[in-house]
Amino acid sequence: MLSPLGIYNLEEGLGAEEIKVIGKQLDEVFEALEELGRESVTAQAVSYGLANYEELMPYAPAYITTEDENRALLALLRIREGCFTLETLQDTLSGCGILAYIAESGSALMVNVRFPENRGIPDGFDKLKKRIEEIIPCHLGVEYLFIYSMWRELMIALTSWATIEASVQSWREFEIYE
Repeated sequence: MLSPLGIYNLEEGLGAEEIKVIGKQLDEVFEALEELGRESVTAQAVSYGLANYEELMPYAPAYITTEDENRALLALLRIREGCFTLETLQDTLSGCGILAYIAESGSALMVNVRFPENRGIPDGFDKLKKRIEEIIPCHLGVEYLFIYSMWRELMIALTSWATIEASVQSWREFEIYE
């Protein structure tokens, strides 16, 4: 920019080093602003922008990998503001690592949540319940449905008391026996 004026020799002489230092500092400012711009948009963030966004979601299950977390964050970004369809709620639950299925109940403003891969009440249900109720809009009521063994199924699988005593050690195990 200063070369056409002919008053500065940018390669050597008086002021050349000062101009290089100022130019380097301006380059550093540009790089910092470029990084800040990238990290402030969650879809483009690759380091501290994602970490800051994850702090807003403090309930990440321990078994989820970084790749899974990034995929979940991107799934959350697909949700449009004010959009609470069952599909988007299901995507959000799945994106947060919650293995649950959400469906409309027969009552107005109520949804049913069930855990299809789990019999009985899931371990850590209180934490799961808190997470789910933070995700589902506050104007909806939530009813939790749990899957238990049917008596007919138990009678087929466990034909005698000896079989029951050999297979099941507690009432909880009996309730969820498959």
